[in-house]
Formats: sequence, structure tokens, C-alpha cells
Amino acid sequence: MSQSRGMYPALFICHGGGPMPILGDPGHKPMVDKWKQHAQDIVAKYGKPTAIAVVSAHYNTSAPEVGGAARPEMWYDYYGFPKEGYTIQYSAPGNPSLAQEMAQAMKDAGLKATANPSRRYDHGVFVPLLTMFPDADIPVIPVSVLAGDSPTEHMKMGTALRPFRERGVFFLGSGSSMHHFGNLGRKGAGTTFNNALTEALTKHEEWSGEERMAALAKVETFAGFDEAHPPGAHEHLMPLLTLLGTAAGNAAKEVANLPFISANVRHYLFEN
Repeated sequence: MSQSRGMYPALFICHGGGPMPILGDPGHKPMVDKWKQHAQDIVAKYGKPTAIAVVSAHYNTSAPEVGGAARPEMWYDYYGFPKEGYTIQYSAPGNPSLAQEMAQAMKDAGLKATANPSRRYDHGVFVPLLTMFPDADIPVIPVSVLAGDSPTEHMKMGTALRPFRERGVFFLGSGSSMHHFGNLGRKGAGTTFNNALTEALTKHEEWSGEERMAALAKVETFAGFDEAHPPGAHEHLMPLLTLLGTAAGNAAKEVANLPFISANVRHYLFEN
């Protein structure tokens, strides 16, 4: 399918462990380098986005919500890290009117969405953005994931938000394709699932968008899923499903295949 005119891309990344990617942890360097490369490549091809909508795995709500603060505060939603991790600042403004528009778009699609005027920046937002857009001069809109971990509901959210990509909004899915703490120390853990994920997202040119979304609605049945995501805690994968909705089920490109501790993670770019 051809790229829609004016369609700004959407990118799913692994955001790493707490603040460590931006504290110089050598184990995160390949990931951080990829973040920088992704941002540079996207801006070089598409220009600066008009706003950044970050679908964060650490913004968990029972119904869809978007952050609508004009000047969001910081939320250091982690513990046990070096003290430097609790003084980080990311001063990008919010955009309350855009947040209200996004909430309304989801309401119009039958979702009980709201804008939260006091939502802070969690680390799923500020950690990657400090590297990708360090000037903090682009408005940021946090977007929640749903507590029920329903792939279908997240794709429905994304479908409702797709028109904002046509207005130059960059959707960043901040989570991880592999997020089972019990297996992060196992060499190559997550590879089986990530291979299946890449197959479903990037192959099958014969699939329509609806067929691809139907396949991803059953992502929990993919080979290796239980190794990559613990029972009842699939929130780190949900931003990817929202982004697939913003892409109307069009195929993605795998743009990174990286180590995370000893495990394996992938990044995906949607340009259509």
C-alpha cells in the first residue's frame, strides 16, 4: 500500500530499564544509539513533528486517557536507581487542546476516553525523548495503555488516532517486545516471540490491514509469547498494538534487533 500523503511515521521502541539508558549505562548503549538514529532518520525524511504522542506502558488506565497538562511535571516512577535518576528534567510543553481533540476522537469511536489535565511525564515518556528530542521544544501528549491488555481495544484506540498522524503528530510506542523480568538474564530470551512478531508485522504482503490486525489480535498465541511476557502483565507490548491501529493494519519495518540485558528486543517503524 502506498504511503498516505502527509502521514507522519509511528515508531515502537524498547525504553530500557528505568533511567539507566540516560545515565550512561553501557549495557543500554546499543539501544540509546538506535534511539538517536531513529530520530535523526525520521526528522531528516519527514521534518520535525508538530507534536509527539507517547503511548507509554507506564501510563496504565482502565479506559483510554491522554495527558492534557500544559506544563507536565516529572514523575520518577521507579525505585532503587542512582540518585541522579531522580533529578532528571524534561521541559517539553504539553498541548491541552490537542489532548482534548485526541480524547474526543476516541470518544467518537465509541471509547470512553478522557484528557487528564494533571498527568505527569512517566519514565516511558521522558527517558527516550531526552535522547531522541533533547531540545524539548516539541509538545508532548502522553497516551495510556489499558489495564485489560486487550490487543483489539488498543488497535481501536490507534485507529481513532490515525488522523493525527496526517497532521504531523509523531506516535512513539514506548514499551518492549520482551518484558519478562524472570527471563531477561537468559541469553536470547524473547527471540522466538520476536521472530513471530516480525513475521506478522512485516511480511504477508497479501494481507489487508484488517487481516493483519486480526492476526495481531491473537498475539498472545504467538510462539514464545509466554517467555517474552509474564502472565497478566502484557502492558509493555500494548503500545505496539495501538501503533498498528494508527497504521490501519499496514505493514511495519523492523528497524532494530537489539540485546536487552541478555534478552532480545525489536523496534518497528510504521510509515503508512
